[in-house]
Amino acid sequence: MEWSEGMFGIHGLKQGEVVPTLELFMAHKHPLDREPVRALWENLLDGGGQGALLHRVIDVRGRERRVFSAVQAMADPSGHVEYVRGFMVDVTQSLRIESQHAAEEAIEGAYGHKALIEQAKGVVMALRGVDGPAAFQVLATRSQHANTKLHFVAEELVSAAADGKADELLAGY
Repeated sequence: MEWSEGMFGIHGLKQGEVVPTLELFMAHKHPLDREPVRALWENLLDGGGQGALLHRVIDVRGRERRVFSAVQAMADPSGHVEYVRGFMVDVTQSLRIESQHAAEEAIEGAYGHKALIEQAKGVVMALRGVDGPAAFQVLATRSQHANTKLHFVAEELVSAAADGKADELLAGY
């Protein structure tokens, strides 16, 4: 095997520290990813072709890296693989940023509707004479029966209250 400087870097190594082999390559795969990587290589070495895989590498310091690998095995007309080439890209940071953004959006969405839901709970509490948890249950039940997100139910009720029609709307709850 021949590794680029980047490939050594992904594994936490410097060029010249080790001789790259398939065994070394596989030893750095996350234990849960070894079988899919092995299966991809076996398939490609059996007649050529190309494949790609998102998997994890454990570098020499024990850090887990998420990588995308694309591999192409070039075979002669008889199906004998003459050589394999490919590339590996460390996507750890990109996936971390993407996950962080998704989590931030989920939290923002939950808290962004909180004030509206609290207003709707207040309307239910005032009109039905119930406590906060019971008022929330009224809204949640309506949300489930209507197959509508809770904040849409809350928005509808708050809007109806502003128009003086909350009693009519709550009759359906």
